Amino acid sequence: MAEISSILPGVCLSAAVAFLALAASCLHPSFDALLMSPLMGMLLGNFIENKKRFEAGARFCVSRVLPAALGLYGAQMVFPGPAMKFFLFFLPYALGAGLLFFVITFIVARGFGLESGISLLLCAGLSVCGASGMAIISGVRGADRDDVSVSLISLWTVGLAGMFFMTFCPDALGLLPQKFAFMLGAALPSLGLIRAASASMGRTLAGLATSLKLIRTALLAPLVMVLYFMKKTVRPLEALSFIAVFTGLALAVNLTGPAGLRLSETLAPIGLLALSLCLAALGLTVDLDSIARKGAYPLLTALFAWSISVLFIYLAMRAL
Repeated sequence: MAEISSILPGVCLSAAVAFLALAASCLHPSFDALLMSPLMGMLLGNFIENKKRFEAGARFCVSRVLPAALGLYGAQMVFPGPAMKFFLFFLPYALGAGLLFFVITFIVARGFGLESGISLLLCAGLSVCGASGMAIISGVRGADRDDVSVSLISLWTVGLAGMFFMTFCPDALGLLPQKFAFMLGAALPSLGLIRAASASMGRTLAGLATSLKLIRTALLAPLVMVLYFMKKTVRPLEALSFIAVFTGLALAVNLTGPAGLRLSETLAPIGLLALSLCLAALGLTVDLDSIARKGAYPLLTALFAWSISVLFIYLAMRAL
């Protein structure tokens, strides 16, 4: 009972923020719940008094609920007709883009002399699945709280700037719709940013952009295993459980016909709510003062690494 009472305030506050973000998403597609929930959580978490009262519940959501929430999103990888053709064509490029982001971010971070903890978090966030990837990696590695906070702030700042650029300047890129959808899925670091940026593209192309981003979560598997054997802090199954759920649901919804479509439609709101809850909790843990303590180099690293990687991806799309 004591454990439940300690996590209940944080879980309830995270749920309240998640529901508020879901309500905001009904006003306009750009206010996607997965985008608004961490931002609302971060702002609220830095203005409420007695923040420690909510920390246990927020950590519980991030460490225990997040893997399940990510796994449920496998049910959203539905590819009817032509969408499957485009997905299979762009799949190796999406995985290559993730590796490109990781390598370039690592090189830039070393150039700025960042600590290894922040460097790894930025690599995971930019290359794999944004804040969710950072949360899982920080749990495996036992990252410092300030390192996580400044990395998340840097990721969200650069991600929002990238989203606004790609949303309002699509014509300047001169890409075919399918290639632009790939750019969104490969370049933007979090699912919420991609959903918001692709809201006006139509269901098929928006689904392609989202699915290409989701498939990059598979890169977490080898990364988590390497970190586990380098520094054993948790059992790898705790961090990798979502991979099995994610893959199983993705196969189920694509191989079982109409039943798979019904399963996808049933799990869609559950997955959205669960991931919104976790991202809101993650936002509550962020300390804005970490920027003052850690300096601007993490933000500059994220900005330079993102810009260089996106330029390479853009040139590759132009060449195809």
